[in-house]
Amino acid sequence: MSTGKRKYDVLAVMALVLGLLAIASFRSEFRLHSTMPPEFFDAKRVAGEKRASEESIARAYWNCAVTQVQWRYGYAHRLPEQPPQEFALNASELGPVARDEAARRYYWHQLRTVWGVSGVWQNHWEFSFVAFRQSLQTGGDWWKELVRSLVGE
Repeated sequence: MSTGKRKYDVLAVMALVLGLLAIASFRSEFRLHSTMPPEFFDAKRVAGEKRASEESIARAYWNCAVTQVQWRYGYAHRLPEQPPQEFALNASELGPVARDEAARRYYWHQLRTVWGVSGVWQNHWEFSFVAFRQSLQTGGDWWKELVRSLVGE
């Protein structure tokens, strides 16, 4: 067998291994849509003159859910009855309404209502070192069990 063929064989194996590692490094994650769903803000419950300010409050709470809450609880997890500390608005941006506990509880209830709706979530595929590490660990565990079964330990 010539050295040239071995060289190409090694390159092919390396390309295959690198391809498998690249595939194993991607994973799917569900994330909340950045745009507020219509179910979250009920415009009918607010008088016409207050609708714009109430909608900005609703958008701020939705943004809080997108930037804070989803990372703590994630897709398909149950949200607690009481709003967590991070579900809060910035008083410097919205003024005294940011401290309104009734509004905070109302929008937490709204978030809990839409949390399980698949339409408010989107699926993202992204490179992840965590997924890569988990794939290596799973592959190593599989290899260890295969060797143990063959050797008989």
